Order: sequence, then C-alpha cells, then structure tokens
Amino acid sequence: MTGGRPKARQEGLLVRELGEEVVVYELASHRGHCLNRTAALVWRACDGRRTVAAIAAQVGRELGVPADEGLVRYALRRLGHAGLLDSPSEVRTLTRREVARRIGQAALLPVVASLLAPRPSEAATCPCTSPAVCDCAGQANFTSCWSGIDCSSYICCGGLCKSGGCP
Repeated sequence: MTGGRPKARQEGLLVRELGEEVVVYELASHRGHCLNRTAALVWRACDGRRTVAAIAAQVGRELGVPADEGLVRYALRRLGHAGLLDSPSEVRTLTRREVARRIGQAALLPVVASLLAPRPSEAATCPCTSPAVCDCAGQANFTSCWSGIDCSSYICCGGLCKSGGCP
C-alpha cells in the first residue's frame, strides 16, 4: 500500500467473476483465492488512487451499510496476506470480531479463502472400480489418489489406494 492508497495486484493473475464473488488464480505459484462479495468490492476498489476512507465509502454504498474504515483495513490485511496487493501494509487492524461488532453483520465480513493447486504429479489419479483394487503403482506412498467411485480421499500405500492410509 503506497501512502494509504492500496493497489490491487494485477500481474500474473487470472480473474473470474462468479456472481458476487471473485476467483483469483496466481499463474506462477498455482494458488487460488476466492474473495467473497465484501473482499471483492475492496479488492476492485484498490486502484492506487483511492484512500482507505474513499474505499470505505464506496464499499459502504455497495453493501448498504455505513462506511467503515476498520472493515476495509481488515479486508486489506486479508488481501495482503494472500499476496493480492502490490504493497501490503502491516498496519494494525481490528480483529474479525471487532469488525463484526462494529458493522453489526458478520455476513458482511471480508473472506479470502486461499488454496494451493496440486502439481500434476500430485493430482495423479488412478482409475479403478474400488479402493481395494485401485492401482497407484509408481506413485509414492502417502500421496493422494482417487478411488474412481467418489470424491473421498485415499492414500497410496504400496501401490494401492487405501482409505485408512498405510499401516
């Protein structure tokens, strides 16, 4: 954040709008971030020209709540930790509980949910008809494999996908 005027990172990102949420995928690190409506509004408003107060006013209008800089600073901290700001600031912000108490609606809290996409070798699946006969030969023990039946997680153990892991 430069001089109290936060700027959203734009380089190396794929951005998709999904209703009121935004999904941001970092091409270099293969990390994905899902921003709820509040976090997305703050992130979109971070153009490097607006102050935190101006962002708070805009977000307040969009959400139909009074402008609250604490809410915006909390969102900026979450966005900064996710690496979605050009220059994140480490200013002290309110806690989630303090922000919820100030705005009176916990549903409006900014949420940035991040995950790391697996490398292709980690995402390897082994097509099979049952976990007991699932062949994941050549795959290292304790790596994830898929039963081919449902979305349950299984662990490769001695060339077989097992639900309980290796003994």
